[in-house]
Amino acid sequence: MMNDRIREELGKHFNLVQELNGVPVASLCGESIVDPEAMRSFLSAYQQLIEGQDLTVAAAYFTSWFGDVAAALQYTISVHDAAPNFSLANLSIHLMKETGYTRIAFQLENMDVTLAPKDSEERTVWLEAELRRFYSQTARPLMECLSKASGLHVSMLWGQLPTALQNYRENIHNTYQDDEALLRQFAADELVLQNGLEADVFGLAKNPLRVRVRMIDHPLEPTKRLAIKNVCCLQYLRQGRSYCYTCPRLGKKERANWKP
Repeated sequence: MMNDRIREELGKHFNLVQELNGVPVASLCGESIVDPEAMRSFLSAYQQLIEGQDLTVAAAYFTSWFGDVAAALQYTISVHDAAPNFSLANLSIHLMKETGYTRIAFQLENMDVTLAPKDSEERTVWLEAELRRFYSQTARPLMECLSKASGLHVSMLWGQLPTALQNYRENIHNTYQDDEALLRQFAADELVLQNGLEADVFGLAKNPLRVRVRMIDHPLEPTKRLAIKNVCCLQYLRQGRSYCYTCPRLGKKERANWKP
């Protein structure tokens, strides 16, 4: 069983709960998560709430929220030596209308975890197996369903995850900046994610999480740097919105003239 600390952290930091607060606008659970028609209906409701031009922007945003689940797996593995049950059968997905924004929440039916072996070599084998299971049996079917339902190429969907994981990486370094041992463990586990998983795990020609992060200067705080997003999040397809400052489609000239 999952201990109380992990349960609390998943809810507080990763939008993963066992008990849902509030009434969802729409929900997916079990087989409906990978049913293109059910997913199309879910995305249509999401598109309306975020005032998107079509389903592609809803699908891209959906995947960004799913990045919370991917980040939660990395976190529990590195910090707690444990892997939650993120199988599709254990997962429900809810569209939640909040004050001023819409979010996608993830609910776990049970909070079971698999603990890592104490031996370092055995832990590496365990880690690869847990990552392979999550990305081949949960993330891949979900991405392929999102692509079929929205018409957005599956590579654009996978491309949202490195940005979500980069945000998580920055949070980890800020939160645990004085814990060198944990940061080393986090870096080692991330290398397995990027270099230890074959392309066929994702159904692609290459591992989509093995990317180079490009940095640019912060427009308002000269001492800070910002990571450019891995792919466009399609924010410009929402009513009254434009490209993000960190959009990879923008060049230096466009950023110099950028307005929120």
